[in-house]
Amino acid sequence: MNIFSATTIPIVEQAMNGSMAEQNVLAQNIANVDTPNYKAKQVAFDDVFNNALTAEKTNPKHLSFSSDDEAGYRIENDSSGAVQNNGNNVDIDAQMSNLAKNQLRYQALEQAVSNQFQQFNTVLGGK
Repeated sequence: MNIFSATTIPIVEQAMNGSMAEQNVLAQNIANVDTPNYKAKQVAFDDVFNNALTAEKTNPKHLSFSSDDEAGYRIENDSSGAVQNNGNNVDIDAQMSNLAKNQLRYQALEQAVSNQFQQFNTVLGGK
């Protein structure tokens, strides 16, 4: 039996992986802000995180609450935003704003995992 399976750590780990994917996509968009005909990309999150946080499978015979997609997200083209003269649709202000939001989200998830490990340490007699 995995010691972490009864905690929120696997869910937070999946959320952190999604946040890292979003960070990579945002960095790619920012790096290509002046590339002709580049189309911005975005990370679309499935409802895996929301389902995992709100539903607990209490019997192995119950149906799974998550989708078949293990990652819980997919990368797709972002069709929003105005297309510039060079065919590029990257809005640098929106990308920088999303980058800041994503960094805060990742830090909050990181803190959640840290708190969980601190609880383990306390229970096991650490200081």
